[in-house]
Amino acid sequence: MHNYCDIMPHATGWVYVIDGVQSASFYHSYELALDAARTCLAARGGRDSRVFRCQSLNGNMLPIEIAAVMQPPGTGIGPIAYR
Repeated sequence: MHNYCDIMPHATGWVYVIDGVQSASFYHSYELALDAARTCLAARGGRDSRVFRCQSLNGNMLPIEIAAVMQPPGTGIGPIAYR
């Protein structure tokens, strides 16, 4: 069984959902939401493996790569280097 961390579009920007709990705040960009999710997981400690996913334009949840920050699926923009 996988543990998921979902990066989801929201009316006010982007949010992350970990263990079914949505982030208390929203983020202006997809990259900021992904960074915040990583920070939240790091602050919890532990080494649980998470599958990071993003909601595509058709509503499907697609896995995203951890090594690179991907633009949201369906935007036509490829991966960008993570700094």
